[in-house]
Amino acid sequence: MAKQSLDLTQGSIPRHVLRMLGPFWLAILALMSAGVVDTIYLGHLSTNALAAVGFCFPIIFLGNSVNIGLGAGTLSAISRAIGRKDTTLSRTLASSAILLTIVLMTALCFGGFLIMSAVLDMMGASAQIKPLSLGYLKYALPSLVFMGLAMMSNNILRAGGEALLPSSIMILGAVLNIIFDPFLIFGIGPFPRLEVEGAAIATLLANVVATCFGLYVLIFHRRMTAFTKLTIQRLQTTWVLILRVGLPAIGTNIIVPVAGLIATAIIARKLGTTEIAAFTVVSRVEMLALTMLYALSACIGAVTGQNGGADLTDRVRETFVFCFKICFAWGAFIGVVLGLFANLIPQIFTQDAEVIALAVPYFWIVPVTFAGYGAVFVAAAGLNALGRPSYGLIFTIIRSMFLFVPFIWLGVHFYGMTGAYIGIASANILSGAIALFYTLKKAPMEAVHH
Repeated sequence: MAKQSLDLTQGSIPRHVLRMLGPFWLAILALMSAGVVDTIYLGHLSTNALAAVGFCFPIIFLGNSVNIGLGAGTLSAISRAIGRKDTTLSRTLASSAILLTIVLMTALCFGGFLIMSAVLDMMGASAQIKPLSLGYLKYALPSLVFMGLAMMSNNILRAGGEALLPSSIMILGAVLNIIFDPFLIFGIGPFPRLEVEGAAIATLLANVVATCFGLYVLIFHRRMTAFTKLTIQRLQTTWVLILRVGLPAIGTNIIVPVAGLIATAIIARKLGTTEIAAFTVVSRVEMLALTMLYALSACIGAVTGQNGGADLTDRVRETFVFCFKICFAWGAFIGVVLGLFANLIPQIFTQDAEVIALAVPYFWIVPVTFAGYGAVFVAAAGLNALGRPSYGLIFTIIRSMFLFVPFIWLGVHFYGMTGAYIGIASANILSGAIALFYTLKKAPMEAVHH
């Protein structure tokens, strides 16, 4: 059943954004919840299991950042083609994006296997924790290939302005992951007790099912692909179009987990395993709390891309302003909620009193600054879709490398974990102010045409 893409160049901008925001939020919430459920189960196994996944988290996040960047390049190219009513190009781009994901993510998976041991050593994983981390990565790295294909299906559908179907792909994968988790971690029924490895196998199986569903929807249900029309020359042309935004967007997204990796290493080397366990807990909660703003960054691209492609610059600016307002509203709301429940939240993940005590101050210091961090990646996503990825890359480098990492190092040096949290909050506020000012005052609102 082929379906005409939704025209986001007509009608109310807030209505378009809000129509997509709900389903995308549910999808990202489900996706992040799967990681949180993993962490809760493993936290109840042992502090070592919690720390082991803490070391793997930035490595897996790095792989998923490549997926997100590829998706941004694809969404940008397809949404601009749809804005210009070029259906043939949009289908060719969709087909070549799927093939590009398979090639790049398979190469990344093999590369990950070669360097994972050295990376864990570099991050300061202890002799007790390293084998647990390696066991997790053995299955988590291949799952990145399938996660990439599921996310690519999601991005292609989103470029056409759809919300429910792309969200259902991600929700299916997350729900299956949560269902498989206890059976494989604890060995319920006929299943073996696999503990840390079980969490990774559950993710792999869930991603395989989500990929099959996503590709079925894309190829047979919506007919948004045209594999038969792909020649080597056309494949090269479309890969260049996708990677023109995709490569800087991959860079933008990779910087965040690299900074997380460095932060984890700083905490591991200057403090210890208990602090790493606390950092794992607060990082998982942060990802859950930021889901609304991640969803917003998933919405903005289709709207700015289609309107930019149709040269409607006033509508592009209106989209940015509306989305920044949501960043501030959500930041204020979630800051109050997490501050009120600061003492209870860490207890969901662990019974270790020391880990809980180290985690609590985070919830009073960092969440009120989420609006600033949200402004950075919402601005990046909106400008990526216009074919202007260098802005997002610069905003992210400033936040992660010039603010986040040095501030955490200074904070840990002087005030331990509380100092790290003050560093994160300061980086959020300063980088958010820069992103807001440059996007609304300096960045061009026109799309770059192919």
